[in-house]
Amino acid sequence: GGGKFLKVDKVNYTRLPIKDKRFGGILNNAAVMTMTSGSQETHPITRGAWVLEALFNAPPPPPPANVPLLDEKIDVEKLKKMTLRERFSIHREDANCAGCHSRLDPLGFALEHFDATGRWRNEYDNGLPIDAEGKLFKKHKFSNALEFKTALMKEEQRFVRSFYGHLMKYALSRKLTPMESVGLDQAAQKTASDRHPLRSIIKEIAMHESFTQFKHQGENQ
Repeated sequence: GGGKFLKVDKVNYTRLPIKDKRFGGILNNAAVMTMTSGSQETHPITRGAWVLEALFNAPPPPPPANVPLLDEKIDVEKLKKMTLRERFSIHREDANCAGCHSRLDPLGFALEHFDATGRWRNEYDNGLPIDAEGKLFKKHKFSNALEFKTALMKEEQRFVRSFYGHLMKYALSRKLTPMESVGLDQAAQKTASDRHPLRSIIKEIAMHESFTQFKHQGENQ
């Protein structure tokens, strides 16, 4: 009170290497892990959808409206003795859900070693072990989050194309046309030799025909 303010000294940030490969990067950032979880447990399907949309620019369609809630299908006592993967496998029995779950489940359960706040764990609260095995795009096998990160790096070109797409949509303030989407592959190839530095990516977008036309249209209005 009294109109006085505390003086805060200048904070100097120091970059430190992360020796534990379980952590680091945006994939298992605590904010992302919390955003894709509930108050008491993780949401693997939400995490899988986030990976598809944020990393690969391929969001899944919304779930069917007539699908009952997961916990309505399982007895409460039986529920306590099941892992999340076992519970969600019941959804896969529904033909309306199986298609999307085949894409979402491997990506979401790959991150199950991280709890709702991003802390590493090897088992659930009920003592059952974490099962994070899966296959990325049905071709890159992994058994835990570390191997999942390695698998993601094998799809670098797909990720870079997605990154171009996100930035292009932001620059144009609209969805991309089919022709513009095709052009993303060409743009990604131009920056591949230097491992896609951000400055080069932004330059490619700024020089893209769609962006230059958009810029001139804005100047004429």
